[in-house]
Amino acid sequence: MAYKTRIEEETTCLECGGAVTGRKDKHFCSPSCKNRYHNRLQRQRRDIRLETITALSRNYEILEALLKEKVSSMPLPDLVRIGFKPDYVTGHRKGLYRHEEFSCFDIRYYRSSTKIFNVRRTASGER
Repeated sequence: MAYKTRIEEETTCLECGGAVTGRKDKHFCSPSCKNRYHNRLQRQRRDIRLETITALSRNYEILEALLKEKVSSMPLPDLVRIGFKPDYVTGHRKGLYRHEEFSCFDIRYYRSSTKIFNVRRTASGER
């Protein structure tokens, strides 16, 4: 009678690289490695979300300050210098006359390659 021999591949822990024993579909050597691995992934995702929310908040504060000072146009390099990040917006569309219209929550503006202009707060029901 011939028996089939199964060559077992030794799997390594995704977190520490140690040997994993037990079921063949296990990925971690211990519950603590499993927790560390998933906590690290969640922390990275949380940090990305926090960075995005922080940048959007900063952009909103800058645009709101422009509105309070009744400034409707400003060179983009000047805005970047004070902390504005043009890549972080909550909305984008092609506006009239081929200008790109961006929004940061309820504040809209047009942006060209050198400046932003027509900064305004949207009406409450406008989208």
